[in-house]
Amino acid sequence: MFKNYLKIAYRNLVKNKVYSAINIFGLTLGFVCCILIMLYVKNELSYDKFIPNHEQIYRVALERIYPDHSSFYAIIPDSYSEVIAEEIKGVEESVRLFNFGNALIIELGEEKIEEKNVIAADSNFYNVFEFEILLGNAQSALSQPNTVVLTTTTAQRLFPGVNAVGQSFRFFDQDYAVSAVMQDIPENSHLKFDYIFSSVSFPNLAQENFTGFSAFTYLKLSPGTDPLEVENQIPSLVEKYAAGQIERELGISFSDYSKAGNGYRYFLQPLASIHLNSNLQSELRANGNALYVYIFISIAIFILVLACINFINLATARSADRAKEVGVRKAMGSQRNQIVVQFLLEAMVLTFVSLGIGIVLISFSLPFFNQLAEKTLRIDLSAVLIALPILVGFGILIGLLAGYYPAFHISKLNTISILKGKLQANGNQNWLRNGLVVFQFAIAIILISGTLIVNKQIDFIQSSSLGFEKENVVIIDRFANQENQEVIRNEIERFSNVISVGTSSSIPGGRTFGSQFTTPGDQKVLTTKSMSADEDFFSTLGIAAEEGRLFQKEFNDSLSLILNREAVKVFFGDENPIGKKLFNTAFRQEVPNELTVIGVVDNFNFESLHTTVTPLAIFNIRNGNGFPAFLTIRYAGADQEAVLNKLEATWSEFSDGSPLAYSFLDENLAELYSAERVSGQILGVFSFLAIVIACIGLFGLAAYTAFLRTKEIGVRKVLGASVGSIVLLLSVNFAKLVGIAFLFAIPVSWLMMDNWLDSFAFKIELGIWVFAFAGIITLLIALLTVSYQAISAAIVNPVKSLKSE
Repeated sequence: MFKNYLKIAYRNLVKNKVYSAINIFGLTLGFVCCILIMLYVKNELSYDKFIPNHEQIYRVALERIYPDHSSFYAIIPDSYSEVIAEEIKGVEESVRLFNFGNALIIELGEEKIEEKNVIAADSNFYNVFEFEILLGNAQSALSQPNTVVLTTTTAQRLFPGVNAVGQSFRFFDQDYAVSAVMQDIPENSHLKFDYIFSSVSFPNLAQENFTGFSAFTYLKLSPGTDPLEVENQIPSLVEKYAAGQIERELGISFSDYSKAGNGYRYFLQPLASIHLNSNLQSELRANGNALYVYIFISIAIFILVLACINFINLATARSADRAKEVGVRKAMGSQRNQIVVQFLLEAMVLTFVSLGIGIVLISFSLPFFNQLAEKTLRIDLSAVLIALPILVGFGILIGLLAGYYPAFHISKLNTISILKGKLQANGNQNWLRNGLVVFQFAIAIILISGTLIVNKQIDFIQSSSLGFEKENVVIIDRFANQENQEVIRNEIERFSNVISVGTSSSIPGGRTFGSQFTTPGDQKVLTTKSMSADEDFFSTLGIAAEEGRLFQKEFNDSLSLILNREAVKVFFGDENPIGKKLFNTAFRQEVPNELTVIGVVDNFNFESLHTTVTPLAIFNIRNGNGFPAFLTIRYAGADQEAVLNKLEATWSEFSDGSPLAYSFLDENLAELYSAERVSGQILGVFSFLAIVIACIGLFGLAAYTAFLRTKEIGVRKVLGASVGSIVLLLSVNFAKLVGIAFLFAIPVSWLMMDNWLDSFAFKIELGIWVFAFAGIITLLIALLTVSYQAISAAIVNPVKSLKSE
């Protein structure tokens, strides 16, 4: 019997090639989209779960509460690690990681090599993170000064063909010996490093520090320990250890410090949740966003539902043909359950053919998707074997969902009515079909409007005035390491195509350092983010003084200070800040700490547009806090290649032999929004594919509608109706459905996109026009899809339409 069902199913599918091809195309496209999205989601959800006992590992993060705002940090004062391990019950281990940043130089013999992803860690690192050690001993690898652990790829690159353990190189003018080689960190981890130096190699890290943010701190809790109980014990440690340091440095009591609106709230982050749920300041690497995962899961579900709706609509469009077949079968004695099984089996055959083709297409489309999503997803044999039962179950479920309505609806039709040709749809069936089409249109409008809003927000970010000029600016990193700074700078300033050159400790979009100030005769503590810059930095970026003046070479500005407008508001309110004194409590003891405010600049966006502009204090580069880490160069826009060639030659001639590390300011700033850009690309592609799938179903419903109204169309043509009026007649109902879908889609899309926009401090205003535009696009797509069937029905000779069987 089953063999007979399969044979009939095969014959029906081959007989109706166009119907089968459209259905297989829609379902295949749905499966490909769904599998790709699920691979992406699976990868996003897998971060750090490969680490043994990851359920017991937490990172300590910080909400730093200021009188006027709060900031969240992934790093905390490094001295807490030891006291948390010693004084909080349930903490088995606590380890610190120090990020050295990017573009560091190691010396291997005579060669200087630029390296990225460099950290230092405590000796118990491998007690918390049980990564595989390929060479060496995990327990002693980081216990001695001047030792370093390399990842296997780095070890093979530096010391090809030899055992890296025992080999050495120079770093920060010190010799370091390789103590161990570990397995590479997989991409699906928020941790990213190629080198781990022992923290005992850096004596300054042993100094007591309970207020300066410096270390990533990870705790391994005992099994069964409640992380909330650990969190609740940290405030007492803050009062016990940080209070004294605050009183020594600021000269006020911790109680007064807290009453002024300052505070520290430490909280624990589960290791496996960091990638999707943590976008704090000073993260080791850019993390993902749980919201995008939910959005993509929703899109995958919607696409599959659209593919199922297509199947139902196309089956409905063929119901007249299949009804006659059912009538004959029933007249010959077939039971309804046999007919149901036949229809469901046909649906299953179509579904599994589509699934098989989809799986094959995945291997071809995955490289494109990886490029689109900036991932390295892959399908290996073990993953296929694990996924095979899931895919089979998936196929059965989709087959049942897609085949349920045709099977149970057509099989219950009255035999006599069918054979007399009286196949008519009742009101309930019309509601179902129309409801399915409204659902498809609503999803299309939501996806189109979402894509438009994401792209508009990204365009807004890229085109917004940041308070400085970001175009045609190249940044040289590691400039402070050069002995011939003045020579290099003077040579670059002589380039005919270079407009201006300045130095600074930070660049827009980069890291700043924190500073605390007090005013004369007042114990109020004022906290800002800070950077240092020279006299030419401001003109290089096009930043002008709103009040007072900027740093000038004619003045000794080493004890001068420039504030942004937000800092003036917090420090002085409505008073004129020019000439006011501030004491900087973060200076070393031997450095004078009385500063004079000489100028005020506008609130330029020195951080991501995800955050509001906060108070910023700018020291002179010659100040004790000055550090010329970056050389910023503005050049004539048409001469980029020539400038870079000259920079390479100048650097090669006058530098210490290290490679030239440069970047462009506009590209650095664009990288701050890479997650949004990538998600917008993915959303756009899958929105287009979802609309294609929806159009396939719409084509089927248009064919069904034209079939039902064949005789009506014939009568209208005999009575003189034009082709245009008949096309309008057949199209107007679909326009109504688009209107209904529009009403349903607007509030859903508005709420979703408003929630997404809340992640930006600077954002576009949602207006009705973007949703109206999405509705118009959907209407045009629907009418174009329907028009083929409408025109085909309208030009048929009415004699053929009206003749009786």
